[in-house]
This record gives sequence, C-alpha cells and structure tokens, in this order.
Amino acid sequence: MYHPMNPLRSLCLVLILTTATYVTTSAQFTTPIIKANKQYELHAYNLAIQTYLLSLDRRPNNLDAIAKLADCYFYTNQMEQAESRYREWIEKSKQQRKSFVSEPLLRLGKTLIALARYDEAKEVLRAYQQKDPAESNRLSQACDFAKTQLGVPSSYLVSNEFINSPSAEFGAAFLGNQVAFSSARTDIQRTSAGWTGKAYNQLFRSRLGANEFLDPPVFLKSGLENEYNVGPLAFAPNGEYVVYTKNNFTDGTRQIPSAGMELSLHIAQISSTGQWVNSRPYAYNGTDYSTGFPTISQDGETMYFASDRPDGFGGFDIYVSYRMGNTWSAPENLGPIVNTPGNELSPYFHNQTLYFSSDWHPGFGGFDVFRAERTNGRFLKIYHLGNAVNSPRDDYGFIFDDFKNIGYVTSNRPGGKGNEDIYKVFRSADNIVIRVKNASDGQPLEAAIVDFSSCGEQAFQTDASGLYSFQAVQGLNCRVVIRKEGYLSSTLQVSTVGLNNSRRLEVSLTRLGEEYPGKVVSALNGASIAGVKVIAANLRTQSTVETSTDMNGDYALALSPNTPYSIRFSRPGFLEANMNVQTGDGRNRSILNIARITPTTTTGTPPVDPNPGTTPVTPSPGVGAGYAIQVAAIGSPMLQSFSDLEPYGQVYYKQEGGRYKIRVGVFDSRDRASAVLNSVKRQGYRGAFIVDEVGQEAEKGGGVTNPPVAGGNSRYKIQLAAYS
Repeated sequence: MYHPMNPLRSLCLVLILTTATYVTTSAQFTTPIIKANKQYELHAYNLAIQTYLLSLDRRPNNLDAIAKLADCYFYTNQMEQAESRYREWIEKSKQQRKSFVSEPLLRLGKTLIALARYDEAKEVLRAYQQKDPAESNRLSQACDFAKTQLGVPSSYLVSNEFINSPSAEFGAAFLGNQVAFSSARTDIQRTSAGWTGKAYNQLFRSRLGANEFLDPPVFLKSGLENEYNVGPLAFAPNGEYVVYTKNNFTDGTRQIPSAGMELSLHIAQISSTGQWVNSRPYAYNGTDYSTGFPTISQDGETMYFASDRPDGFGGFDIYVSYRMGNTWSAPENLGPIVNTPGNELSPYFHNQTLYFSSDWHPGFGGFDVFRAERTNGRFLKIYHLGNAVNSPRDDYGFIFDDFKNIGYVTSNRPGGKGNEDIYKVFRSADNIVIRVKNASDGQPLEAAIVDFSSCGEQAFQTDASGLYSFQAVQGLNCRVVIRKEGYLSSTLQVSTVGLNNSRRLEVSLTRLGEEYPGKVVSALNGASIAGVKVIAANLRTQSTVETSTDMNGDYALALSPNTPYSIRFSRPGFLEANMNVQTGDGRNRSILNIARITPTTTTGTPPVDPNPGTTPVTPSPGVGAGYAIQVAAIGSPMLQSFSDLEPYGQVYYKQEGGRYKIRVGVFDSRDRASAVLNSVKRQGYRGAFIVDEVGQEAEKGGGVTNPPVAGGNSRYKIQLAAYS
C-alpha cells in the first residue's frame, strides 16, 4: 500500500544526502594534502612527494604544498627537481602576494650550491641579503672558496666501492682487517624470524680483497643478534667493546640534521666469541636531543661524538668523553675552532688528528670533510681536505689509516650506485719495497717478519721473493725491525715525504753464528761503554743494521760479505764517531775490533791506542768549510722526517730567508760529497744537490750548532731537495 512521505522527514533526508555529498566531495580535495603534511612531519619524504604531486594536480597554486614538495626533493637529494619547485614557489608567491618574498631564496641558494652552480647561487643569495645579511655573505664566501678550490689537484684518490647497492651504504668503521658498515640493502636476505624484507639499515662486514677493494659483504652479527637501524659505530682498538648509534635513517633521505635525525649512543662489551653483551645506553644521551657518530682513540680511553645538545655552539657539535672504569665522563665541547653555529658530524680520531664533517666551515656544498690538528691537547687549526674527498653534496663518515694508506668516506654525490655510497680513499704516497735476503749468499728470505710495532702498527711477512711492499703517506717516520728465526735481527729506518717516490730498500740478515763482534771503549781511559748506538750503513744498498752495546761495551752486527760499510757510534756525553770497513769474503770476523769514542768533556788529543791492531775511530770535529748535500727547504725544522739520511752524515738545518734548508755533511772534498750524493739520490731524494758550506749558523735539531765534518774540515754539503 502506498504511503505518502512526511514533508518534514523528506526535508531531513535531503539535508543528510546533501551534507554527505559535500563531505565526500570535500574529503576528496583535503585528504591528499592532510596525508602529505603528515608524511612530511614524519620525515617520510619519498612518500610525501607522491602525495603532494597528487594534491597539486587538484590545487596547483597551493604555495604550502609547493614549498614542502621542494623541501622533500631537497631532503632526498633530488636537487634538479628541488630547484624547479623552489623557483615555482618564488614565482607563484610574487603572483599571489603582489610582492617579492625572501622565504624560499635561502633554500634555492643552497640547492644551486649543491648543483655546483656557484655564480647563480650568489645571485640568489644577493637577493636574500635583505632578509639575513650574515647568512647571505657566509654562503657567498663559501661559493668563492669552492670556485677557487674545485680545480686544485688533490693528494687523495677516491673510488666507488663494489659493495655499494642502490640503497644507502654508510658509516664505515675499521674492524681489524675488515670494515664494518651499515646498509639498507634488501638483496642479502636473513633467514631469521623478524625480518620483513623492508629497507631498514643493518650492519654488515667485508674484508679487503686482493684487488684492494672490499669483498662481497656478509651480516656483521647472526640473525638472533641482529638489530635494525644501527650505525655508525666504532670498535675499541683492542676489541674489548663497541660503541654504536641507534638511528632513524630512512633509505633515500639525506642523513642530515634538518631532515629529522634522531640518534642515541649505546655501548656493549664484546665477548670472546664476538657477541655483543651487556649493552647499555650512554649515560649522557638525552630525550630532547640526539647523540651519535662515535669514534674511539687508539688507546681506547677517549671517545669523540656528535650531538645537538643545548649547550653547544649551534646545531650538532663535536664532543669528547673519557673512559673512567666502566663509565664515561661528562661530555666536553671541543670549542669554537672546530664547532660552529652550523652542524659538525662524524668525527674520526687517529694519530692526534681529528677528521670531521661540517656544513658551516667554507666548503663545496652540503657537508664537507675537514681535518683538525691538536697542539698541547687543543685543536687550534682546521683544514679542508680538498677535492676528491669532498664534493658539492654531502661528504661525511671519513676514516683513514695513515699506515695502510686506505680509508673510506660516505657520500651521496652524483655518479654513485644509489643514495649514500661508501667510497674508497687513498693518498698519493711513496711506494716502498723492502727486500730481505740472506747475508751469506744473497738469496731472498721468505716469511721474514717486517715489524712496524714502533709505529703503532702490526707485523707483516715477506713473500716468496723476500719482498714486502706498501704505500707510505707523508709523515711516516718509523724504525722497522726485520727478523727471522735463526737469524740476527736488523732494523731499518723508513721515512717518507709522500711525493710518489718509489724506493727499494734491502736488508741482509745474518744467520746466528755468522755475526761480526765488536766492542766500544772510552778513548780517554779504555773503559767499556754501555748503551752506545751502533749503526752500520751498507754503502751499496742504503740499508742499515743497528744495535747497541751491552754492559761490557760489546755488540754484534750482521754484515753482508764483500760489502763496504760506514759504521757510526753515538751516545749522549760522547763525540759521535765513524769508521769504514770492508767485509771481504766474510772469513775475518774480527774486522770491527775495538772502537774508541771521546767524551765531550775532554780536551786535547786522545791517548795513543794501547792495543795494537785495533781499528782507530776519528771523532767528528767541528765544521770549518767544505761541501754539503742539501735535500730540502721547508717551513719548519722537521729533522725527524729525514732520519733515514743519518748513515751518510749528520743531518742538520740552516735557516735562510725564512726557510729551513735541510742538509747532510759536511764533507772535506767535492768528490766525497758527490759519492754520497749518489747514495742519497738512490734513497729517493732525487732533487738533492751539492752546496758550499761555510759552517756559520748551521743548526742541528734543538739548536745545536756546528755539524761535524765527515772526513775532516770541509766546505761542501749535499742538498737533497727543496719543498714548498
């Protein structure tokens, strides 16, 4: 049966349907922008990009959506798209507001810097100057710095590592002979429960392969131990503990503070089986600030890290904390030389040098790597690492082993395999080849130990050809011990200047029972002298054999047959003395006999040798005139860098015109200086040359005047090189 509808009820139904239609239609327009803004707030920039694009399809003039879309591209390192959207933001702001706005100019300027378009960036920054003159000037000066430095040759060489994937790889850390790092890759799967296949960053490790690149990686920890979103990290050198960062990094989003980093430090003991146990948070983490990017000193007692805690100079600063038993001291800020109003991240401390990255100190753009030098416990100077290591994008996480001449840096520069990549780093260096042979027959000695312990490094072995080679960067100055079971040990002084010199050093080891004995006594009274350093220099190969006298003044040297040697005797309180010997066929083991050295407090001539048949030793007199060999002209008297030349004569400096001229000598004849010059050049100082030496104001390290004359009063020396 038909029932007519109540008019009031009909009106209510119409209103409900109309309202529902309006709400549905309105939601279609508002939901994308609300969703995009939520993704933006959660730093899910890759997701927000798609949602903002959908929103702008419907409302193309929404300035807030355009601005945040540009930011999303900026935070995901898509700089070309970011530039386009920032320019769109500027133009539409003019159209809608009828006046020019400065709000997007700073972000556009930083984007153009990241694209290495420095002149365009300066034009934009000039327009921004009314808003913030200090920031505009700072970035403009950084553009000028970048333009002058980008073409400067670098001493570093950088190569993309094979371990990289289309996902983010970052935070390389040395782990013995391996490298640990974090990666968001999903091509290496876990079999343990809890793995969802999502691109959380996890810890991996890789060994250095025969090609000097890292081998395919494996998980650092077992499936049961694994944690997600961990890194960067640092291991104590003795393997006792590890300090690691828990992070909120998202694959594809730049790992920079403004992208929303949240970090905390944690410390775990490492068991004998390699498991991380007793993990605990660092006592000075905070709930309203981040703490991360740890590095540990070589003695394991000092930790440096980055934090944006409120007592700093700006954003993230570098702090130091000291180990106190099972705890750590309160963090100390490194001060305004290192830290700035900007952000300083990823410290790495090695051999009294601190490497770190900054987005404030003048650089090429984004984060650049810097080096800080420490003097008397304070960091007083910083240096930009220049090209190759740095780029206009983000370069951070730099670590470097000076001895092995290898390091790594994280970068999102163009040309990588995807997002953040780990790049291998090495420096122009001297190629040093050490050849160890049997002194009696010249045959190579395989598996001889080449021990760099005095340099704080490990020991290595020679190959089947008796060879061990390595790349030595500038500043290496190390006394290497060469040993093999059944042989007398020998030492070798290795110093480098890092100028791509190639040097071959030979060491002969003598079998036990085949050594040459000797004795050192006082020329004043014939008393035995203990603790005399005895260095025998092979005049053909430039290798040296070193030992010291015992309590009875006795010593023994391993010398090669049919070889000339220059033997030097030195001890505090005595004049340095030299003698030359020829080993012949090796049958005469008494050629060293008794050497006599003169106390510095004596006057007059030494007494006549009471033991006929002993070898006379001539004390080194003061300088008169003669010839010297000049090897360098440098800005500071760094004689320790030239200690490998000591077998050829006294190494000293002479200051002229604000430069320190490093010389060896003095020699009584030009012929003698020429002979030594040839040996010096074979040692790697190819630019060395002979100079006249008058002996005035010649200084040895520590201000000692008047270097000794080799072979009598002379006026010639040998110059080895001249450096800038």
